[in-house]
Amino acid sequence: MKRYLIVRMIELVPVFFLISLIVFIILNAMPGDPLLYARMENPRAVLRDPQRIAELRKYYHLDDPLPIRYVFWLISFLKGDLGYSSMYKQPVLQIILKRLPHTLLLTITAWLIGLIVAFPIGIYSALRKYSFFDYFFTVLAFIGISLPTFWFALMGIIVFSLWLKWFPISGVQTYGVTGFWNVFVDRLKHLALPSLILGLVQVAYWVRYIRTALLEVLDQDYIRTAYAKGANDRRVVLKHALRNAMIPIITIIALDIPYFFGGALIIETVFAWPGMGRLIYEAVLASDYNLAINCLMFIAIVTLLSNLLADVLYAVVDPRIRLGEKAV
Repeated sequence: MKRYLIVRMIELVPVFFLISLIVFIILNAMPGDPLLYARMENPRAVLRDPQRIAELRKYYHLDDPLPIRYVFWLISFLKGDLGYSSMYKQPVLQIILKRLPHTLLLTITAWLIGLIVAFPIGIYSALRKYSFFDYFFTVLAFIGISLPTFWFALMGIIVFSLWLKWFPISGVQTYGVTGFWNVFVDRLKHLALPSLILGLVQVAYWVRYIRTALLEVLDQDYIRTAYAKGANDRRVVLKHALRNAMIPIITIIALDIPYFFGGALIIETVFAWPGMGRLIYEAVLASDYNLAINCLMFIAIVTLLSNLLADVLYAVVDPRIRLGEKAV
């Protein structure tokens, strides 16, 4: 297991450098000046102090050739020096650390909601295929896959916030609320609607994958043999079928973790949730390339770690993977 994990970690290193190069080239190919936002925000200060603009261009190596700029940026990134944001006038690392807890709270909650809802529905649909339950949730899953996320977000706001008034419309907290219990309930109300929508939208995809993967295993001969020996449904499904069906399921669920970080942009924008997805959106609009590229690299690192997590779970679920690695 240890050797298997080390090999997988080494394989991620060249992938990381390749991703960093691609992200850097794409963002630097975008039109506009990284200091445009600063000039538009306070043009008089720029006219009075052109030396400051020259210092900033030198600091960010904006006048250097692209390969040199990439090398300087990569060295600084690996050292943990992410530079400053031209939009927020703050260190990029400080901004990311400020937004990260909100994103973690939203994404982890939505991910857990997706798992809790998708697994029972997917398993029961596979066990009762072509039943009314199966057809009903198949139709719901196709609706969830077909309609855009922002539509569900807007409908959720209209129904649950405007009509029923169960949840706040946006934000992470209500200003002026005091007391531990009152603050906890208020934060929970703000979290409930965006996390439910983000999690339930992903359920539509996961249910189909779980159902399909389990159906393929349930048709195998060893499953029929287990039933012939008198094993009940619970033992057959949990011990034999589900564990052997987990490889494709793990692939989908683990690799969807980056989606909850970066793909939550729409949910965070609609609900004014101050997370990483919305931060990337604001950075790109403001041509704050330094902030945008470091946020995207954070999402890339999450993606690589999700791949590593999937590889580790493969080895845990299926011992043949570990044995194959030792044989090599």
